[in-house]
Amino acid sequence: MPIYEFTCQQCAKRFEQLCRLDWQGIVACPACGSRDLAKGFSAFATPGSGGGNCGGCAGGNCATCK
Repeated sequence: MPIYEFTCQQCAKRFEQLCRLDWQGIVACPACGSRDLAKGFSAFATPGSGGGNCGGCAGGNCATCK
């Protein structure tokens, strides 16, 4: 099952949810309970992407990540 990012149209809460592909009407906002949600764009990373340098590690070397 994929992880989707949602924004609640009622309270503007942003959250992630692991859910089925047919999520409409099933997923609710954890803050207000509304089902009026907009699905956002989800970026993802894979191990080894970027040639071993993710750019967020100490010294710019993913081998230093703990």
